[in-house]
Amino acid sequence: MTQFWLWFGCISMTAGAIFFGFGADRAKSQRWQVVYSLNFFICAIAAALYLAMSFKQGFTYIGDRPAYLTRYLTWTFSTPLTIVLLSYLGRTSIPIVASMVGADVYTIVTGFVATISTKPVSNIWYVVSCGAYLGLAYLLLKQYRQQAERHYPRAKKVFYRLLAVHLVIWTAYPIVWILASTGFNAIDSTTETACYTILDIAAKVGFGFLALNSLNQLEQAESAARQAQERSFSRLN
Repeated sequence: MTQFWLWFGCISMTAGAIFFGFGADRAKSQRWQVVYSLNFFICAIAAALYLAMSFKQGFTYIGDRPAYLTRYLTWTFSTPLTIVLLSYLGRTSIPIVASMVGADVYTIVTGFVATISTKPVSNIWYVVSCGAYLGLAYLLLKQYRQQAERHYPRAKKVFYRLLAVHLVIWTAYPIVWILASTGFNAIDSTTETACYTILDIAAKVGFGFLALNSLNQLEQAESAARQAQERSFSRLN
């Protein structure tokens, strides 16, 4: 069943990449093309690395527990693009984007070190990784949200939804880690793979569709703001 979930992930990511790729080619504006293109590369990277995992490339044993180290390679390349996608939608400043990407990569790298370490050292690295993730969550909930709301005062609900979905999905990853053989060993390797695959599909393909819907709502909010300004200007004249 583990192989089933890996192939399911590969096929799902490939389907997402194809959809977003065609969308980028037929985008109605440069703005839409950027969002489609980012989603394409997020899914394409995941598809390639799920294919590698399906062939057991990057598979090893840490002590007596199985581990797919390729999974961390997927996250290292794809999750920063998700941060860039969020930042593009929210028109986030470069220093904040750089800080969020840095915190994200630090989270994944220390999570990787936790995975390849034996207990109890792995638990220490897990705590370090969770600490970095909390820093990323802080940046998203405060700095990112404030800048996004300043640029789109009429579309605050769009960013509430984006952040809620994003943080719920990403917070589930360390929960799976601690429940799997890397932590308490409360779930078997097949359940672990199934959980990670479902989360990856939601975080990449599903979140990609949410990003497209959010861009549509942001453009509607901008149009409404322009119309309000025009009406105000007309009354003054």
